[in-house]
Amino acid sequence: MTNATKPLRKSELRKLEKTFPGWKFAPDHSKATLTLVFKRHVDAVAFIARLAIQAGVLDHHPEILLTAAKVKVTTSSNRSLTALDVTLMGRIEKILRSGG
Repeated sequence: MTNATKPLRKSELRKLEKTFPGWKFAPDHSKATLTLVFKRHVDAVAFIARLAIQAGVLDHHPEILLTAAKVKVTTSSNRSLTALDVTLMGRIEKILRSGG
C-alpha cells in the first residue's frame, strides 16, 4: 500500500470538509460525493470527458452518474478516503474553476 492509498487519519478527514465545502461526505468518510447541475447536457458530458482524462492519469476512477444535465461524482477507496481521492477531488475542482 502506497502513501497515496493509505486511509487518511481522522484529523485529515475532518479538514476535508472545510477544504471541499461543496462535497458531501459519508458519515464514516468512506466516500465523497459532488453533485453538479449544468445548463445543457452537452456541458455535463464535456465535464465528464475532462474528468475521465484526469482519472485515467491518476488511475483512480470515480463513480459517475449522468442524468440529463446533472452529474453526480463519487470517489472512494475501500473503507476510507485516501490521498488519491483528495488529489482527484482537487483536480475536479480545478476543472470546475476553469469553466467545467
